[in-house]
Amino acid sequence: MERNKKMAQQKKRRKKKISKQALILRWIMIIILVLLIWFAVKKIASAFKKVDDTASVTSSVSSASTSQTSGGTDGTTDSIADDPNGIVIGAGDDMTETTAEQENIDNAWAMFLVNNQNPLPDDYDKRIKVKKVYSNGERDFEFDERAADYLINMFAAAKKDGINLTVNSSYRTIEYQQFNFDRSVQQRVNNGMSYDEAVLDTEKEVAYPGKSEHNAGLSADIFSDEYVSFDDDGFKNTKAYAWLMENAADYGFILRYPEGKEDETGIIYEPWHYRFVGVYYAHKVSESGLCLEEYFKANGWLDENGTATQMTAF
Repeated sequence: MERNKKMAQQKKRRKKKISKQALILRWIMIIILVLLIWFAVKKIASAFKKVDDTASVTSSVSSASTSQTSGGTDGTTDSIADDPNGIVIGAGDDMTETTAEQENIDNAWAMFLVNNQNPLPDDYDKRIKVKKVYSNGERDFEFDERAADYLINMFAAAKKDGINLTVNSSYRTIEYQQFNFDRSVQQRVNNGMSYDEAVLDTEKEVAYPGKSEHNAGLSADIFSDEYVSFDDDGFKNTKAYAWLMENAADYGFILRYPEGKEDETGIIYEPWHYRFVGVYYAHKVSESGLCLEEYFKANGWLDENGTATQMTAF
């Protein structure tokens, strides 16, 4: 009798233990189920958000295009969207960039204007990091480190084709640009100009500090062992110039101050001055036949005063 009683108690304890374990297991299953539902809801919400964002971008592009078509002064249609680098990219009627093209845009950060209407930010000189790209034995020449290898590779490619390119000027500090500008003004004064005349004449050839592409570290004055002269445009008659006209865009460079574009650029024709804007835009600008100011205007990136409203430095 006593034995049966003990067995009954043990059986009761086992049932109680099993019941407790079953309860714990049940709660674990409930928690797992809740977590699975939470993750599923989160994933669905994320998918709906992506669809909604896509619809918003499409709507924005459509609205911008309609606005540009009805309000543009040149009658072109602009398609506008955000590129992966956070820079707003727009394009004119015959330069419209598809989504696929936008994904192939390299170095969008380099596509900005530097001129009298678009000076560099005050702290640009402190923020830029440069790298040596060329040396003539007496002086080293530097370039924005983000674009330096493009210039180095272009020189190497030219050399393989029997063209020996040289750099005569590249990155300049604001202080050096000021020295360069003042020296040019003084030379003109010494030749009989008034100070005001000398300043105006200098600005056609030497940009004011902070308004020079050399200060941006993205421009280089390129010659070759065939010809070196800042006093005339004779470099345009060289094999090196012909090579650059054919190949510079492949390395992200454009001829910044083309012949016949002086009124738009404010600078004399300089067959030696090349500006890095990235491979994609170098081809776009070169193929358009426009100078950079005209290209910006055609894309609706300038206001009525010539100040860039998009694609600006930093």
